[in-house]
Amino acid sequence: MDIVSRTSLIIYLKHMKHERQIRKFGHIVSTNKQQRYVIMYINEEEADSIVDKLMKLKYVKNIVGSPYKYLKKEYPKEQHEFT
Repeated sequence: MDIVSRTSLIIYLKHMKHERQIRKFGHIVSTNKQQRYVIMYINEEEADSIVDKLMKLKYVKNIVGSPYKYLKKEYPKEQHEFT
């Protein structure tokens, strides 16, 4: 079984009623109705083509990629931890 690398997108919508149409592009993890965005996981290999398709839709305002892969994940030991 191969592990497929995935990335998350934050998709801002004009209206939350369009959430259903977006489901065909990936796996929706979370939604926020007040701020009108959807967090979705998609395959990393198909990310460019999916983002292009989503940006062409009338009801999509903005798409932001998740900053998780650019965050520092290893931290040096602090001085107070040794004493």
